[in-house]
Formats: sequence, structure tokens, C-alpha cells
Amino acid sequence: MKLFHFTAPLLITIPLSLSAQDVFTWEDDNGVIHFGDSPQHKNAKLISLPDHSAASPAPTFEQPEPVEASTTASSPSTKSLAKLELAIESPVHDQTIRSNQGFIAVTASVSRKLAVGEQLQLLLDGNKYGAPQIANNWQLKNIDRGTHTLSIQSFRGGKLIASSDSITVHLHRTSLKKQ
Repeated sequence: MKLFHFTAPLLITIPLSLSAQDVFTWEDDNGVIHFGDSPQHKNAKLISLPDHSAASPAPTFEQPEPVEASTTASSPSTKSLAKLELAIESPVHDQTIRSNQGFIAVTASVSRKLAVGEQLQLLLDGNKYGAPQIANNWQLKNIDRGTHTLSIQSFRGGKLIASSDSITVHLHRTSLKKQ
């Protein structure tokens, strides 16, 4: 608390002493330019800084013209977007996949770039696999052996806007029989 009583008056006087000041500048033997409040080199030059402590009027700004909502181009309207079409590129329908770890790589084709708020959801055997995403590829892991259906859906604001045809794949995994 005592330190505050000592430093508070000092902090108040510093801005007052900086209002209009002379500054010296010089270049040393290595070509580095220096600034200081006292001449520390034989070639120091005096620079007088302007006094900015005097109150100057605040700048004025003109009011912008109002822009009608129909002319704004900040985001494309959902009505102007082309219809979204989805298809599964790989694996192909009725493909047999051999993976002892149960991996299935899925890639989708999308007819246009997804708009803000649009997401893709992979369905495995009619159930959502993972969270909705904007990427058009998935790496399924540890899938049980057997026949599975895959499809992709797209949502905007929670509403279904497109879906792909379902495909069927057959996953083969090595299994050990107990004897």
C-alpha cells in the first residue's frame, strides 16, 4: 500500500512531462539509428516533437447510406444454391472388402461446395456413424464382418436436404475357430 502512495503521483506526472519534448537521433558506426532524450553521440541531431497535449476537436464522420437488405451480398441465400446431389464413390456397390482390423474407407462425391451450415452424415446400416461433418470422407474402424449398407445424408439447420443412394458392401475379417 505504501508503494502505491509513492508511485501514484509519479505516474500522473509522467504523461505531463511527455507532452512536448525534444528528441535526439544519431547513427552509430554500425549504421544503427538511435533515439534518445539527450545527445549521446557527436553527430546527434535534434528533433522537436509536436505538442499533442492540447485538446483538438474530435474527428467527424458522415453517416453511411442505408443499404437495402435485398442488395446485400454478404451470404448467399439458400434459395439461390444449386440442388445438392450426393453419391458414394468408394467403396462401390456390392464390393467385398478384406480388412482384418475392420476398416472401411468411404468417399462421397458432392455436386457443389457445401454452404455455411450444411453438413454430411454417414449412415452405416441405417444408423448415424460419427458426428456430422463437412469433409466428404470417412474412415470406419472396427466394423463387424458381414454385409453392411452405407449411405450419406446432408443437413442444413437440422433439416434433411439431400441423400445418396444406399450401397451394400461385404466385409471379410479373419476369424479363429476354437477347436
